[in-house]
Amino acid sequence: MRLASGSLPWMMRAGYVARGVVFLIIGGFALLAAGGLGADPQGTRDALELLFEKPFGGYLLWALAVGLLCFAGWRLRQAVFDIEGHGSDLYGMMRRLVLGGSSVFYIALAAVTARITIQHRRVSEDQSAREWTAWAMAQPLGRVAIALIAAGFVAFAIGLGVKAIRAPHRHFHDGGHTRPGWTVFLGVFGTLTRACVFLMLGGYLAIAAYDSNSREAVSLAGVLRAMQQQPYGGALLGIAALGLLAFGFFEIVEAAVRSPDASQPAAAKSRFSRLASHNRRQSASE
Repeated sequence: MRLASGSLPWMMRAGYVARGVVFLIIGGFALLAAGGLGADPQGTRDALELLFEKPFGGYLLWALAVGLLCFAGWRLRQAVFDIEGHGSDLYGMMRRLVLGGSSVFYIALAAVTARITIQHRRVSEDQSAREWTAWAMAQPLGRVAIALIAAGFVAFAIGLGVKAIRAPHRHFHDGGHTRPGWTVFLGVFGTLTRACVFLMLGGYLAIAAYDSNSREAVSLAGVLRAMQQQPYGGALLGIAALGLLAFGFFEIVEAAVRSPDASQPAAAKSRFSRLASHNRRQSASE
């Protein structure tokens, strides 16, 4: 725990920056596609592969891989040590379980990012999603498993929507200062955009499970392309791209202003203070 005064703040900040840069890359490609300046919106891996082809792309991907590992470590610390005060009741453990799952996801994303620099794959993200779904459906109770994963995506999307509406970012303090209003807007807009993306991912996966057709499963790139193909698709994709960019910028702001020692919301800190005061009064009465 003494790491908080040493390497831990740098690990946290590097993680938030890396996560923000990934969203900026995806949002940037989507914005170019919405404006007719790019062929198609790209998913995470496809966008990183295109970035690798640029000058110094390999160095940037390795830096991102290290940063994503840092973010995974930060998420794991949040889950294990409960530094945001979620508690040990059922709801709190579910929140901490989500943080732990996020840690596993970003470890995998870091591995994929590093692998791009070593082994270049030509299979698209949509094709990978369909192959994985087809393999899962071929297993015993495979359709049930896919349906449960789809439900998980939808539940996560709802959770993100609630988080955005509650706007907890405005309650975070660092050195006694509340986040500026424009950073709250970036966080809310970006989080709502992510909620819509996860909701669509879950919806497509649920349809694939219901129809027993793996070809109906899509990746992030497929979700963005589906937006582009709707009436006024360019405007719809542009809004989604701006939301992804907003979340990327918000993560970089978090890297600059968030402190490992001030990561609890004011409400949680107040609750802990009241609990500690109550315990002290109980001890004194005994």
